[in-house]
Amino acid sequence: MSVGNQADLPWWRSKYILWIFIMLPGLMFSIGLLNGKLNYDSLMHATGEFSARFLVLSLIATPLLMLMPNYRFPKWLNRNKRYFGVAAFAYGLYHAIAYLVEVPTSEVAAEFLEFGMLTAWISFIIWIPMAITSTDGWVKQLKSKWKKIHNWGYLAALLAFLHWAFIHYHWQAALVHATPILVLQGYRWIKVFTGK
Repeated sequence: MSVGNQADLPWWRSKYILWIFIMLPGLMFSIGLLNGKLNYDSLMHATGEFSARFLVLSLIATPLLMLMPNYRFPKWLNRNKRYFGVAAFAYGLYHAIAYLVEVPTSEVAAEFLEFGMLTAWISFIIWIPMAITSTDGWVKQLKSKWKKIHNWGYLAALLAFLHWAFIHYHWQAALVHATPILVLQGYRWIKVFTGK
């Protein structure tokens, strides 16, 4: 089972090369963690940021293609958007596992209902079925239901950015990452509602 990108492309543009680049930061984080050069706070910051950046890439793909239909980058991005969505989930999973391993269970339970943490957990739960159904096989099997499941990604993204903004009051960083989605998706829905 594969995740999109079935076009016959040269090897250097293949999905396997793309996946190597997507996975490379995570591998470097793991090596840094094992050799003691990366501490817990740095790991949480890095995995959270990479999750957010891949999320941005996945959600701006369609409106960017609508805005610039004749350019190569939007076409490439749109062809690979499911990869970036899965990558966003994978780095989010890394982020969550690191938190659960490092933080005592009593502390996890105590701060579970705090707004900054609750938004993260709800976002993560929403992303689980989306990540599972991101393969071509699931697209064919679910048909019209697939899009309904993946439309929940917009809520998951909003909650993820609220988590980032509230967890340490990093409003500026969260807003910088969320702005491309807000602007381009706003453009997309204006085009949809005006029938253009």
